[in-house]
This record gives sequence, structure tokens and C-alpha cells, in this order.
Amino acid sequence: MRKTFSIPISAVLTSFVLLSLLLPCARADGLYLSLDGLIPSKGDDPATYPILQEPRWYFGTSWSETLSETGFVEGRGVEYYQRYYEHSDMSVEFYVYLFANVSNAQNYCTKVVKLTESNGGYTEVQMSNVFSVVYDYGTQETGVSWGVINNVVFKVGVYTANIVEDPTERLISFTDMERTRILEKGGNPNSVPEFPSIFVLPFFTLATLLGVIVRSKIQRKMRRPSLG
Repeated sequence: MRKTFSIPISAVLTSFVLLSLLLPCARADGLYLSLDGLIPSKGDDPATYPILQEPRWYFGTSWSETLSETGFVEGRGVEYYQRYYEHSDMSVEFYVYLFANVSNAQNYCTKVVKLTESNGGYTEVQMSNVFSVVYDYGTQETGVSWGVINNVVFKVGVYTANIVEDPTERLISFTDMERTRILEKGGNPNSVPEFPSIFVLPFFTLATLLGVIVRSKIQRKMRRPSLG
């Protein structure tokens, strides 16, 4: 009896070990694998993304970003600007940072938010799922927002120079635009990664096998003639 039970029990324990090794693969479902298409591009289709189009907004430049943070994979930035008159303009910058997993991304975003809060000197802008602030430097005002979607951290910055315009409204609209863009490319911050059924099948098979063995042993014992 003991020997008969040891086989399925050992199989179950082995399956648990294998499952723990495969679990990261299951949790990786829904993660962003690259930053392609996650920030505005000069090559965007005007019909799909009409907001940052000439002659209202001009493409400035794009670049790569590097962070010395745990789990950081890649970063990108892009700038657009709107000219008012000489030495007076408004610019908007979009940043995206790709991390190896959700935890790394959340830790980095939390770190930035706490550092911003400790430095102070800003007016917070209430936005859902985003930390957003505005700094007033007199002739220059700056609005910055930070957010995280799955394993991607994004940042939007609106900067004014020698113009009288509160950047708050622009910051809100550009942040909403960027967050929507990232979500449309894949991923949902409220979704629970699906656990592949192929991982569950071995446990179902082993449980069935164990049940058959136990039932067989019980029936065999009941059929034995009683002594005396």
C-alpha cells in the first residue's frame, strides 16, 4: 500500500517543482516585449494620430534613454514643439521605459514619485492612475506626469517658455493620449494573466490516477473475507 501511494505522491511533488519553474512564464502573459509604437512618431498616420501634426506641432527629435535601475531593458524619448514667436514656445516630451517585469516597473515609478514628493515645490494635478504635477517658475511653467502600465513606465512633460499659458490642460490631454496609446498597443493594468491550461492538465491527470488507486485499494480491502 505504502509503495503504491509513493509513486503518485512523488509525481505530484515533481509536478509542483516543475510548476514553480514554469510560473514566471505564465505570469509573463500580457507583458510588453518592446517599445515599438508606444510613443508618438514622425511616421504616425495623421488620420489615426492627428494631434501632433504640422503646422500646429513640429517634430523635434527622438532619442534613446538609459536607466541604472533593476530590471531596466530599454528606454525612448521624443519631443514636439509649438512655436509662438521668437524665444517663446511650448514643447512636449514623451518617455517610455521598458522593464523586465511588472514589479520592477512599479518600483521605479514609485521611487520617482516619492522623490518628487520629497522635493516639493509643485501643484499636484488630479488624474486617475497617474501622478501629475505642475511647477510655476514665473515666465516658465512645467507640467510632468508619471504612470505605469504592466511593465512599462511612461512620462509626459510639457514645458513653456516666455508665454502666458498654464500647461495643466495640455498635460492632462497629452497624458491621456499617451496612456491610451500604450493600452491600445496591448496590455491591461486591471487584467489577471491567464494561467495556461497545459499546466493544470498534469495535476488533473495525477489526481484522477490517485483517486483510482485509492478506490481500487478500498474495494479490494472490502472484498477480503473477514478472519474469524
